[in-house]
Amino acid sequence: MSRWDMLPDVVSPVGRRLGDILAEGPRRQDLPGYEAVYRDFVDYIMRCTHRIWEEKNIGLCRSHYGDDCVMHTLAGPAVGAETVVQGTIGSLGYSSDRQVIGQDVVWSDDGDGILHSSHRINGQMTHMGDDAMLGPASFRGTGATTIADCACRANRIVEEWLVRDNWRAVAQVGGDPWAVAQAQAAMDRDGDPARHDWRSSALAAVRAGGDFAIPTDSPAAIPAATLVAAFRHDLFGDAAQALSPAAEVRWPSMRVGYGRGFWIGCVTQLRAVLHDTTLTIDHTAARPLPHGDIAVAIRWSLAGRHGGGGVWGPATGRDLLMMAISHYRLRAGVIIEDVTVFDELAVLRQLAGGLAACA
Repeated sequence: MSRWDMLPDVVSPVGRRLGDILAEGPRRQDLPGYEAVYRDFVDYIMRCTHRIWEEKNIGLCRSHYGDDCVMHTLAGPAVGAETVVQGTIGSLGYSSDRQVIGQDVVWSDDGDGILHSSHRINGQMTHMGDDAMLGPASFRGTGATTIADCACRANRIVEEWLVRDNWRAVAQVGGDPWAVAQAQAAMDRDGDPARHDWRSSALAAVRAGGDFAIPTDSPAAIPAATLVAAFRHDLFGDAAQALSPAAEVRWPSMRVGYGRGFWIGCVTQLRAVLHDTTLTIDHTAARPLPHGDIAVAIRWSLAGRHGGGGVWGPATGRDLLMMAISHYRLRAGVIIEDVTVFDELAVLRQLAGGLAACA
């Protein structure tokens, strides 16, 4: 595992024009096994996404995903490159004008040939076709923030963790997220419940605890400590001291605001309804940005019981699993931006009794 600030020439896409990002040129980083077109690891993530989504060369997924790659989402895992190919074609079937706009790539060298990326994407599209989640074609514009964490080796993604603001995507086309979640839960209750055993295993893993080892010199320790103070110790005010009083905060389902008070509000909305809560820090990465800023990515999970009324209605007593990824911008050791994504629609699905609810 290398230092967080190694290879300063392998820079974030933040503040750069797309033409500059995709400019061809010599290698800036040793990438054993990667196609020659990729100049460095950030270029690999940005360029292969552009080739697949904007240039519509979807078959490239077969050379960029492992045959046994597992994609983790709160709707359940999916396996293999061919699954990615069919899923991408299906997405274009109901949103053929879809644009996938890369906003940042925060990466780390995790050793043993594994490079890890946390890629934040702003997806924009028109809802032109019927879709199981979005419903009948509305011809409305919609979009959502997605963050994909990928473990990569030799030109292939070997494991992926994906979070998307699906609540926002449904609401933008006039749908009712609760109704969608209830319909999904009804389908989950049909058929063999064993297909949802992954969720019981994931809940048990989070409850067992254990955090990703953050390097001692990594700036990721600062936002990780805010999550620990808030969700393990209920010290919300102390946690928020790491944020600038004017910090920009963007959380799922149109929670957008500024400052420590707004951030505390986002956190306490979750903590108020989740009892017996366990937090795990699952991965961190940090990279230098222009002008001295630092980008940090943290993937984290919560397991708890829906024991309090609040943002998700009356307490149901059901077990809940959440997977979130946060991107932070630090300046002089202070958080000036927090972009957090989790699939709130998948949370409602669990509350409605879906994915083989454990309680």
